[in-house]
Amino acid sequence: MLHSNGISVPGYGTGRGIPGAGAPDTRADTLDEDVELWGLLYLDPLLELRLLTEGPTTRAELAPGARPSGEALSSAALSLPGGAGLRGLLDAAGIGEEFPAAVAAVLTAPDGRRFLRAPTAGAGTSVLARAFVAESVRRRTDREGPAPALDGTARDAAVARIVDLLPGDPSGPEETGTHRGPVTRRVKRVAGRLALGLASAQAVKRRSALTDASHPAAGDVLLYLARGAAIREAVAQAVRTAEPPVVVLAHSLGGIASLDLLVLRPLPQVALLVTVGSQAPFLYELGALPSLEHGSPLPAHVPRWLNVYDRRDLLSYVGAGVFPGRVQDIALDSRQPFPFSHSAYWSNPELYRLLAGELP
Repeated sequence: MLHSNGISVPGYGTGRGIPGAGAPDTRADTLDEDVELWGLLYLDPLLELRLLTEGPTTRAELAPGARPSGEALSSAALSLPGGAGLRGLLDAAGIGEEFPAAVAAVLTAPDGRRFLRAPTAGAGTSVLARAFVAESVRRRTDREGPAPALDGTARDAAVARIVDLLPGDPSGPEETGTHRGPVTRRVKRVAGRLALGLASAQAVKRRSALTDASHPAAGDVLLYLARGAAIREAVAQAVRTAEPPVVVLAHSLGGIASLDLLVLRPLPQVALLVTVGSQAPFLYELGALPSLEHGSPLPAHVPRWLNVYDRRDLLSYVGAGVFPGRVQDIALDSRQPFPFSHSAYWSNPELYRLLAGELP
């Protein structure tokens, strides 16, 4: 039961989750569409290529000696991994190692080959660039280990650089960054009709990958609620061994455990608590926070608290409403769909700028 009508949920009841949302925000709507399309591409990197080439295609007449645009695109794409300045952008986006294999996979896939044979291939460099990057992300997230921290702004910069390196008319119908070119508008009209079915089918196909990406946070919270004392003690031990003033920086479950610890036990050496993508305010509103019943205020000994959240991170919540005057909520935007948004904080330069201004 949400005791405070969902006040801990960003945008609860508004359908948007943007602080101060009131009048329609066209720019925000465009960005939402952009993030939603990336969410589909992460599930199916070849989606745009396939939709662009659906139905019968007519081969364009070539001038004598001219190469088909798809052939030139393919040759240029194979040399992309060595492109000037591209590797640094790919590394910043977290996909540098996966990119060469991703390019080869897209170009040799049936949908990729069909796209390269189409007469519109030369006008679809942005579509091809997004396919390369989305396939790289798919390969990165399929690796064993913790979910990667992938920043959407770095991803978009890599896409823009790939488009620059591919042959095509720079004043043609595609625009990089947001998906607003005429070619992509056609894709989005079709994608809008297919989105629910595609997302459902691809989610079933990739259920293991999606589960690996999102279950640790939810599963760890349930484990903590059952056996939290040992986790709190581990945090307390780390605080005791640190030189004061101590800043506790905690992500997801760590934010729950750290807040619980600071409620239950005065630790005067802690000067600041920073929670990132945490569910602590939500658990408090549910009446499920172990250290504090709903309706009870934070004890005076709890230090200053900054709570960082992303409205696209469905595992992050806001605390100013349930703890008035005791927590400052700070919104960041990773430009990533969930579940990538839950780990994207750590690749977002805005988080480090925030911390640089707060750390003693």
